[in-house]
Amino acid sequence: MKRLLFPSKALPFWILLGAIFGLSLLERFPSEIWNTIRAYLLSPPFLYQSMVLYLVALVLALFTYRSLYNVKVLLASILLLMTGIFSMLYFIGFQVPNGAFFRIDRDEGIHLILYLICSADLLLLSLLPSYLPRFLTRLCLGLSFLVELALLVTCRDFLAPALAERLPWMLSYRVPILLGLNAVIAVSAHFLSFRRRDPYAWSISAFLLLFTIAFLLMGSEQEVLLLHLVPIALALMVLANLTASLTHHAHYDQLLNIYNRGHCNNILQGKGKSLGKQFALVLFDLDHFKRVNDRHGHATGDKVLYEVAQKVREKALPRGITCRYGGEELLVVFPDTSLEYAERIGREVIASIAQMRIPAGTKKRKANLRITVSGGLAAGRSGREDVMAVLESADRALYRAKRLGRNRLNVVRKRSAR
Repeated sequence: MKRLLFPSKALPFWILLGAIFGLSLLERFPSEIWNTIRAYLLSPPFLYQSMVLYLVALVLALFTYRSLYNVKVLLASILLLMTGIFSMLYFIGFQVPNGAFFRIDRDEGIHLILYLICSADLLLLSLLPSYLPRFLTRLCLGLSFLVELALLVTCRDFLAPALAERLPWMLSYRVPILLGLNAVIAVSAHFLSFRRRDPYAWSISAFLLLFTIAFLLMGSEQEVLLLHLVPIALALMVLANLTASLTHHAHYDQLLNIYNRGHCNNILQGKGKSLGKQFALVLFDLDHFKRVNDRHGHATGDKVLYEVAQKVREKALPRGITCRYGGEELLVVFPDTSLEYAERIGREVIASIAQMRIPAGTKKRKANLRITVSGGLAAGRSGREDVMAVLESADRALYRAKRLGRNRLNVVRKRSAR
């Protein structure tokens, strides 16, 4: 039970739950200081600070994306910014520089749609994996932004009247509908998080809890105060991501843009990410790499190494952790992963690199280099087998692949998890 309810990844959930509980205590036993703060939080000027906080979170998410490739954090920053703008305009309003005051009219339909959009955003975050290829990431972000913008623009004049005319039962049963929807999203998020081994289900559940409690308090000032926790919680989540990004840079190989040997050793020694019950190690080595340096120079050799490392990292994500293990040796660590999964990824890596054409040469004499890699794969179980022994098996398998003709993956079957 302790492992289920109090893992480190559940910390955002318990922090936000504590904030909600603390807010309820302040509302129940108000002090003079809290009354002053409360009046400020419910005033229109707080809209500007909230928008700044949302934008800071978005900028930090964009800044860390190049290091961690975390689609969930970046998408959460965009979607919650859009819903945050809408909720502020609905509950507080916005005063433009010429003195005019803009505010969305209060309406039950608009109120329900606002929370349904928030739930839909969190459902999308739970469905998407943490990593997507660059093109799919841009497509997903662009489409999500346009759909969100369209929903928010058409909410008052089209969606809310349509909801009241065609689906009036939704307004009558809005509380059970939203509670049931959020419960399904929370369960789905935890199920998918368990399957993908990512830590974001608890953060999604925290926002779901916040929106659910706020909806149950609809029409009160407490609802507005709870919604003001959203940009703060989002900023804290992105700051945690930024901290991970800075730690990530400290263990990075600057040339290849992958983890370095020191970080790799920490993982193998159990000082970093846990290897789980079963793990797999794949050791890759470029074939005839010395010829590339001798014929085209070390600058071209560095370019070849970088392109190959990026391809290996791209194929290995989201489970595999790619490190530079030696000069041109790359090690991919697959925590809590079966031999079969690692073998499939390893063969995909070798096949995709064999199809690469890397530009080389001078402007007058251009050439497209064809590169191949060989790999050795071994798997083991934590606690039963020594990690370094498994690595040595992968190393011997790599040299067997070299002797057998290169451009292939050699697998140590005897260490397969049964």
